[in-house]
Amino acid sequence: PVSTYASNYNLFDISLAPIEDNIFNKVKSQLKVIEAGFHHKAIIAQDFGPYKIDIKNAIQYGGGFDLEANGILIDPKKNHKDWYSAIKKLIQNPEVVAALQENLYNTVKDTYSMDKVTEERRELYLGLYEKNKMTKNKKETENA
Repeated sequence: PVSTYASNYNLFDISLAPIEDNIFNKVKSQLKVIEAGFHHKAIIAQDFGPYKIDIKNAIQYGGGFDLEANGILIDPKKNHKDWYSAIKKLIQNPEVVAALQENLYNTVKDTYSMDKVTEERRELYLGLYEKNKMTKNKKETENA
């Protein structure tokens, strides 16, 4: 139910989003990333579409690991092995999970806070209103 949906985040430490590479998953919003961040969860996601917006991949080229990153992105061409490797890495390294959780929270907390989103919408609406008002005034002046 909608009233308890977010409580499911209390049941796990690592969010997986999405596991399947298909067109539906490629055109979704980054909501799963935002939800995971606000709930202090680490995330492993496909390296495409909405997941690339906010996630900085901890897995580095050559096999290194960046503890300043905020998630793990899986190359869809390597699904068969990289999901397993990433999950295993996090299960065996709780300190890495903690770092990714905190880093993702820090990524989303200010960008997607209700205060910031509301202020940005307010500025957008005021800008549209002013633009509309100027357009109306210009038309009235031209028709006079």
